Amino acid sequence: MDRTAIEAVMEQTDLLALVEQAGGQMKKNGDGWRGTCPLHKGDNPTSFSIFKGTDGLDRWQCFADCNTGGDSIEFIRQWRGLDFKNAIEYLGGSGYQVDPQELARLASERAEGAAKRLEQEIEQAQKILADLQQAEKHLQYHDHAPAWTKEAWTKRGLDESWQGFYYLGGCADFLINDGYHTPTLTIPIFDEKRDVLNIRHRLLKPQTPHDKYRPERPGLRSVPFLALPELGYDAELTVVVEGEIKAAVTYSRIGGIDWQIIGVPGQGMLKHMAEKLAGKNVVGCPDPGAEKAMYDFLQLVGGRYFELPDKIDDWILEVNADKDDIYSLVRQARRV
Repeated sequence: MDRTAIEAVMEQTDLLALVEQAGGQMKKNGDGWRGTCPLHKGDNPTSFSIFKGTDGLDRWQCFADCNTGGDSIEFIRQWRGLDFKNAIEYLGGSGYQVDPQELARLASERAEGAAKRLEQEIEQAQKILADLQQAEKHLQYHDHAPAWTKEAWTKRGLDESWQGFYYLGGCADFLINDGYHTPTLTIPIFDEKRDVLNIRHRLLKPQTPHDKYRPERPGLRSVPFLALPELGYDAELTVVVEGEIKAAVTYSRIGGIDWQIIGVPGQGMLKHMAEKLAGKNVVGCPDPGAEKAMYDFLQLVGGRYFELPDKIDDWILEVNADKDDIYSLVRQARRV
């Protein structure tokens, strides 16, 4: 099997059909397709893209939790957990005569190419991040936020003092999807040194119910929201919830103690945090109906969990929970 034979396999492969077979829900978008990512089981309807590469072959890219991409062979490798040879055979290449040495060379060549693309992506992301930090857009969104944004944040449980603590703000006219305009609430994401890593826009008029968030700058990886950035991942106790706003609201009720509240922007990010939190004092609170990913994560880190009848920020506002109420939940947390 040589390069020509492999390209022939890819040319006859319907990548769109494979993605949909894996669970992706795709819709036509210009010359390509956009939809949910079947690899990390996301629900963002625009995070996964199928497009034509410069060589004329179909390519895919996940811009959310996976933050990876490739051709049809790479999709099969990640979806089915196959090696290079078995991925080709899965796509119908079993009829070709396999030269082990040539196959090994091609696999090595593809790995080197993937490493080079990753290096280029990292370099590009570093440039985007440097530009974002220099522009200080999070300060502009906070300092010049329309009056309605302050009221909107207050209704979500974060008064003006907490809005100042997190530099929360808003944008009256944010452009997405090649021409769709929506107001947003803005949430800066900081690292342990309080350097901004990205800005999350909560769309107030999303085009679809699940398409609620956008980054300020495409090309930057999603990262967790640290409610008390200086503590990083080494707090006395770490509580993990889904979403930045939930983390901020929860911490606002217990502020002043050395607990970390981490908000993950997607369930797929939980597994990426496992190494940092393994063996530490970790408690998780899953959203109703989304328990499995949180349970799997807590099993990896040896953590505990508690459940609520509603999302944690909604529950806090509904019962006007204070720090004693949250302490009680944590004390009652159970091992997975």
